[in-house]
Amino acid sequence: MIRTQQSSRSTVPDWVKWTVLGSVVIGMVLIVAAYWFYTGIMADKQEGYEASKQAAIEETALIDIDSIQRYNGNEVLHIVSGRTRSGKQAYAFIGKENNRLVTYVEKKELVDAASLNKAWQDNCDKCEWKDIKLGYEDEKAVWEMTYIDEQGRYVIAHYDAKSGERYQQFAFKRS
Repeated sequence: MIRTQQSSRSTVPDWVKWTVLGSVVIGMVLIVAAYWFYTGIMADKQEGYEASKQAAIEETALIDIDSIQRYNGNEVLHIVSGRTRSGKQAYAFIGKENNRLVTYVEKKELVDAASLNKAWQDNCDKCEWKDIKLGYEDEKAVWEMTYIDEQGRYVIAHYDAKSGERYQQFAFKRS
């Protein structure tokens, strides 16, 4: 007796198999490419951190480094945060291009970011807070505050880090 294979409802046409296989391969290629781009971008962003760390240790009283942040102002700076031998918190502003010390400031000389944030919240209760970070503009340390104001604009406000007075502000209309 000759047996014939019974047809099944689960028989999938070849074009569906190839489409699924092709989609999986393309998806994997896209994931690998996204990871590759991300790691490349992050490496570029953190380029020079070690040299800035070394410059801060050599040119200032810092002996222990806590963090390094990049600031894009008139020139690209690395802001190296750390502690001195006596345990005081301080910041070294290092130029990225030439690894030179631009300025050195102890934390006690600066207005506290939390108190500046509280004062901002008291004056702008309908605003949406984004971030505050230390920066450097026109040869002075500044706190760079970012938020969305009552009119829906993206605002970047610079406050003098030593006095707490507003230095400059930029507001961008969002679409």
